[in-house]
Amino acid sequence: MRLICPNCDAQYEVVDDVIPAEGRDVQCSNCGQTWFQHHPNQMPDDPDIEDVPADLAPADDSPAEDEEPADAPAPKRRELDPSVADILREEAEMESQARASDAETLESQPELGLDSAETDADRRGREARDRMARMRGEEPEAPAQVTEAAATAAAIGSRRDLLPDIEEINSTLRSTGDRQSTPGAEVTADPAETVQDRSGFRRGFMLVVLLAIVLLVIYVFAPDIAQAVPQVDPLLSSYVAQVDSARVWLDGQVAAGLTWLDNLTASEGE
Repeated sequence: MRLICPNCDAQYEVVDDVIPAEGRDVQCSNCGQTWFQHHPNQMPDDPDIEDVPADLAPADDSPAEDEEPADAPAPKRRELDPSVADILREEAEMESQARASDAETLESQPELGLDSAETDADRRGREARDRMARMRGEEPEAPAQVTEAAATAAAIGSRRDLLPDIEEINSTLRSTGDRQSTPGAEVTADPAETVQDRSGFRRGFMLVVLLAIVLLVIYVFAPDIAQAVPQVDPLLSSYVAQVDSARVWLDGQVAAGLTWLDNLTASEGE
């Protein structure tokens, strides 16, 4: 609904829920005029005459006998809601301060890239406007400083993204220096390469064990094989002779080692 001040014709757009069904007193934030406002669904037959305050009503030309007696009790005036009164008062203060600031000559200063802090008067005015906007069902305006600060932060963040990260560069240099300073340090291998190396080692080890078993079987069953296949008898005889000589050499080495250990133990015991 639209509220129109009967004194200065200032207009205010408010939601219908602000005015209760029984009506309420409202005050103009421009001139301070107070009047009783009916709900849109409870408007009288002649709202123009009903809403005109007593001090602006036209003079009554009727005879004196039609006037009410002087001792008649005055109708009780409906009290204004404190929250609405505070909002309207703050609106009036804000308007008066805005007029005063427009009338004065402001001294300008060079642009330093810094925004001045929000004054208490501006803050109160902004809070009053936010409350009025919420009463009208609108979203309150974001403070200019908050918007500018968000824009500045976004600009700084975009510039920071264009520059290299110093911490990342330092960590990379430190990691490279550590690798160069310790060339013998163990390097972590790729898991796939580790598995492949292990499988290769396992295959080689199993191949050596299998070959040793085959040679051992040939050495043990050499006479039987020579009887079954006489053509390989010379080869088997040479192979058995070499294995016997290797066994004699290994036995001599083991005996010498045991003798050396016995002598070492005897010398330490003395």
